Amino acid sequence: MACRQDGTKVYLTVLPLTFQPLPLGAITPLGWMNDLMGLMANGLAGNQKDFYHYVNDSSWLGGSSEYSVLNEGFPYWFNGLVPLAYGFGDERLINQVHDALNYVLDHQQADGWLGPETTTTARDLWARFPLFLGFIQILEAEPSQTPRLLPSMYKFINLMHSMLLRDVGFLEYWGEVRYQDMIISLQWLHENTPANNTQLLFDTMRLLRLRGRDWADYYDVSTYMFDDLDTMKPVVTAWSYSYPWVHGVNVGQCKLIPRECLIRG
Repeated sequence: MACRQDGTKVYLTVLPLTFQPLPLGAITPLGWMNDLMGLMANGLAGNQKDFYHYVNDSSWLGGSSEYSVLNEGFPYWFNGLVPLAYGFGDERLINQVHDALNYVLDHQQADGWLGPETTTTARDLWARFPLFLGFIQILEAEPSQTPRLLPSMYKFINLMHSMLLRDVGFLEYWGEVRYQDMIISLQWLHENTPANNTQLLFDTMRLLRLRGRDWADYYDVSTYMFDDLDTMKPVVTAWSYSYPWVHGVNVGQCKLIPRECLIRG
């Protein structure tokens, strides 16, 4: 629904997408793609669970190895492993997905929190964003996981919603600049398995947007940093307020925000 300037209401219909993304596992890789996925499955990407301590000794799996307080190493690995395992149809990797998924869900906390953080003051939502991207791909590729996985996801979403209402959940800026990653998962749930949670999903997406940094404001001639970052003063460091705007991954991910990231001015 929209309103004209004279106050009259107009009901609009959203046009269907011209192209619909295929669900994970719907196509079988052949030729060049099959070769590349085979190299990944049999190479570094497909064997990290065997040797990489940030995976096999991750705090998410009961270990103690993390490279930062964000506890993001395991979710990054998980989000990459899921499409490789199901897209390539590799049973060894699918079993790794199952093992990791089962551990995470078995250790979900009573209030819905997912992850190794043991105190509420240590909870930062960010690492759950790539985790959820892995979750929705599992729901696509293996619908039999739905009865167990989906309730756990909504239990966490309810908690996340309450945290955002209380203005907590972002101890550092990563979740503020990458909030669109979680919106992708929430939008997918709305379109595929809303489970009578439509209002919760939309409210949570709205709160994420409100808590997130405004990329459109940065891409303005009055605020954009045009100077060479190696020479500009004061020096931009990882602790500078402006650092998130120039972090390479952040800049790439901001393009996931529709319309709001168009350069203005």
